Amino acid sequence: MIILDSQVKKVNTANEDSEYFLSLLLKEFINSDKISSSEVSEKILDMKRKNEIETKYKDKIKTRKDGRQYYIYIDRKQLTAGTYSALIEKLYDLEYGKLRSSLADLYPKWLIWRRDYSSISPKTLKEYTYTWNAFLEKDSIINIPVVDLKAKDFLNLFRKWTKKRSITKKRFGNIKSLLNGIYQYSIEQEIVEHNPIFEINCSQLPFKPVNNSNDVFTVDERNKLLNYLQDRNDIYSLAIQLDFHLLIRIGELLALKWTDIEGDYIHIQSQRLLQTTMDDNLHFSPRSYVNEDHIKGNTDYGFRFQPLTPKAKAILARIRELNPDGEHILMKNGRQLLTDTFNEHLHKYCHAVGIKGRSSHKIRFTVASILYSDGMPLTSLQKLLGHTNTAMTLHYIRQVTPIEETTEIMCSALG
Repeated sequence: MIILDSQVKKVNTANEDSEYFLSLLLKEFINSDKISSSEVSEKILDMKRKNEIETKYKDKIKTRKDGRQYYIYIDRKQLTAGTYSALIEKLYDLEYGKLRSSLADLYPKWLIWRRDYSSISPKTLKEYTYTWNAFLEKDSIINIPVVDLKAKDFLNLFRKWTKKRSITKKRFGNIKSLLNGIYQYSIEQEIVEHNPIFEINCSQLPFKPVNNSNDVFTVDERNKLLNYLQDRNDIYSLAIQLDFHLLIRIGELLALKWTDIEGDYIHIQSQRLLQTTMDDNLHFSPRSYVNEDHIKGNTDYGFRFQPLTPKAKAILARIRELNPDGEHILMKNGRQLLTDTFNEHLHKYCHAVGIKGRSSHKIRFTVASILYSDGMPLTSLQKLLGHTNTAMTLHYIRQVTPIEETTEIMCSALG
């Protein structure tokens, strides 16, 4: 009871009219086997604040004629509740509780909420943590309660990021997506009613230009690489050759099974992903690879068949000789190939033939661009790529023919 006596003195010293709150505290002591000094202090501070809230607002609280609702106007905004005590709780939240939450308060809660209640991938969660740490963690805006933030606050922040064209439009989109996500969570938690970022016309902002002219393999580079690889008979050389005859993601390629082949087509229905998990402290576990029976994005479009060209079939036959008993097509020593090792070999072979090294993802861009250049309709490409719309497919189209060939076409067509 020594702790209790000291806390009673603090309550009486802080507020002589706190007998009611003190009686509640005494009841809690009576009904509890154990309670710590810090818990008592926190409870007393809670009660003191609620008492102050009631004293501050009691003359402004009104009730409807039928007595079924209590309300008060704060900064011209109406706050309502079914009971007097519930309204006091809302006022308490407004000044001390979740309604005064900042972006810094909400970010970890939102990230965990996304982990538990959406289909977000661990990779995307990790990308969000990178974006937060790189662009928001040290900015003062994250400590302002979200209810106090206005569109102008974010516009000033956006201008600070973009005034020297220091970030790309894609990077900016990632940051904005994170902020929009936190606001959506805040709206669902009834902390705010709308997202002020939606009021901003971001098209006015200057972004860092991106040169996409050399981020894919040209037709000549593709041919040079394939000619170099065609006489090699190791699994990575064959895997790279096969990739240049398909329109699939690297995770889809590495997850392919022999049973996915159906006549002249191959069924894309799984992917090999780098897996990690995030705990409640936002720490990520060590990475590992897993096979998932779903496709990135919208599964209605992701699950698809792709034609196998005669060349692709010939490559598959050579792979079968190396891996006759494996469940998956691309295996070495009984284990599926890894994305990182695939890319290491791809860069090595690019260096060997004297062309710029690129990632496996750029093979997908390259094949799409070549097919489009040769006349494949955009809607057909969309289906082969597994995209939900043609706008996404257009992003994959790059210049894959030499500028001289483009010049000849222009001269011929416009001559």
